[in-house]
Amino acid sequence: MAYISSLLTHGHWSVLRVAGTVDDRRVPALRAQLDEAVDTRPRVAVDLTGCRLTGTRWMSVLLGAAHRAHERGHLFAVVSPRPHAARLCLPVLARGGRLLLCESAEHLPKLKPAERR
Repeated sequence: MAYISSLLTHGHWSVLRVAGTVDDRRVPALRAQLDEAVDTRPRVAVDLTGCRLTGTRWMSVLLGAAHRAHERGHLFAVVSPRPHAARLCLPVLARGGRLLLCESAEHLPKLKPAERR
């Protein structure tokens, strides 16, 4: 299955749902979509539930998006990573990375009224 994505709204979050295979050839498209989303939306989550991740470049794309969002004062989360994605994310989290992992969109942080835009 080819890589496809769609941007949906879940509460106060914009969720980029990724499906298909994300390999090193498709990483630039994912990077462009995430960069645009975190530049224009205050809360972005990327949902990896429906995709297969291969290669290694996708992790730097997620970390880059998290860093970009943090620089802008925005929130960024990774939703429902596959088990191998979670294993690769754990060392990053242990080193103080800013990558928020959620099991599902329902587990995205709820915002206090003062935090809503």
